[in-house]
Amino acid sequence: MPLSIAAGQQLLPLQARQPSQLSNLPGLHEEVLAAVQKLRSGTGALCVYGEPGVGKTHLLLWAAFAHGQWAPYLDCRAMQSVDDSVLDLSDAPFLCLDNIDAWAGTRLREEQLFCLFNERMSKGLPWLVSCAMPRPGWLLADWDSRLSAFTSYRLERPHESQLDPLIHSISARFGPPFNDALRRHLLRWETRNLGELSQQIEEFQHWLWQRHAAPSVVQWRLFRQQAHG
Repeated sequence: MPLSIAAGQQLLPLQARQPSQLSNLPGLHEEVLAAVQKLRSGTGALCVYGEPGVGKTHLLLWAAFAHGQWAPYLDCRAMQSVDDSVLDLSDAPFLCLDNIDAWAGTRLREEQLFCLFNERMSKGLPWLVSCAMPRPGWLLADWDSRLSAFTSYRLERPHESQLDPLIHSISARFGPPFNDALRRHLLRWETRNLGELSQQIEEFQHWLWQRHAAPSVVQWRLFRQQAHG
């Protein structure tokens, strides 16, 4: 079954809140952010890569909603069936594909990426992808060579000073932004892996929504106790 997405819809659990301006993304990889801003209104292809937890997904989600203009965001890890084609996205004005290396080694998926690249480049449409490493061992040599044509940026782990505004930004994506006390608690006691922390925050905000509660250190502790109970 081909993948069909209506404008304004995002393929995310729990319907994450739409972020504000891309320029408000706090302190995360300023050089990459500038490149994404330029790409968002131009042409070409950009690949961001780095180890898990450095903020790739966070960056792509912000890029997908830059300046209030919707763009498809897909996490390739979440698309298990090769029958779900991404070729329907060849006409999207801007496209974000997260974790494309999840498809490395599946020839049909690589062929879809290769065709998608050709379609988008022929139309002058920009797209942004992420992966753990720039060349993760593709089967299809033609796609491997196309990916090498992407402008690539390696993301490093955020500095300590960047984590607090990032937690504020991530929390606001799924509900009320966390206050100072809760952010300090997370910085002291929780993981620094942005991927794992984002998932915890998303689940916590959904947990709060079910209970009509506001985010606080007390609520976070209750949530974590129940999660480990």
